[in-house]
Amino acid sequence: MMRSGENVENVVENAPEVSVVIPVRNGARTIVQQLDALAAQRTSRRFEVLVADNGSDDGTAGVVQEWARGRAADVRVVDASHRAGSNVARNAGTAAARAEKVLICDADDEVDAGWLDALAEGLDRADGVGGTLERVKLNDEYIRRWGPPGGQTGIVKQLGYLPRPIGANCGFRRSVWESLGGFNEDYVRGGPETEFYWRLQLAGFSLLDVPEAVVHYRMRAELKASVKQMYIWGRQSPMLYRDFRPRGMTFDAKESLDRWVYFLRLVKRSGRGPRDRLEALRQGGYRLGRLVGSVKYRVVFF
Repeated sequence: MMRSGENVENVVENAPEVSVVIPVRNGARTIVQQLDALAAQRTSRRFEVLVADNGSDDGTAGVVQEWARGRAADVRVVDASHRAGSNVARNAGTAAARAEKVLICDADDEVDAGWLDALAEGLDRADGVGGTLERVKLNDEYIRRWGPPGGQTGIVKQLGYLPRPIGANCGFRRSVWESLGGFNEDYVRGGPETEFYWRLQLAGFSLLDVPEAVVHYRMRAELKASVKQMYIWGRQSPMLYRDFRPRGMTFDAKESLDRWVYFLRLVKRSGRGPRDRLEALRQGGYRLGRLVGSVKYRVVFF
């Protein structure tokens, strides 16, 4: 929207090249660290930050507004409280974005100094992009046992079907988001960005891995929360299978059997050390989620 006294030329000249959307619910404790990291980006690109608040009750909006007060940073809070879900917040933030290039990061992580430029350059060559998660900086050694060691590329093949970036480190062209009808808000938790990026590729748009775009990822600090996260991811998988089976997604019985064997071996080895024990609990949560999701969505995908 133009401000009073502005003309069209000034609005176009001052428009950002990149919009960064942060979907958040109750992120008051960590979001300042992410905002500081965005303010420290090594870039000459003009960018805006849109904090899409999905019904926070911990004062997140006030924390963001206080952080932005007196700074030159272009930061806005977008109300995304009409329905729960990270995709709801992503859609609300993207709808308010003024740039064609839209990048997504989370409120509890920390983007590396070259993150914005790396993904923005990727969007010069592709319609969607994803970067790398780094798990060392924000997590102590004990918590890092709750997942794969080291980092993970943002473009990974999911469920034997198509690759997708990780929602904490991804981006796309706004025009592509519009043509696809945005993120599917029926996908609430458990990797809901997967559905969007699968549709993006099936519609003929391109997806690019940008490993130099790094996000320092904050893992769940309690084992119970980590296991619950794995359960939610598992429960979402059969919903994806239900929706994409008509478009060529298949159930790989061998892959499923191999995963069950891997889980049972972890259980058998769980007395040998903390890594196997913790990973057995996480994988158990995921396997239970797949079973529950198969019943809920009336498919065989466990």
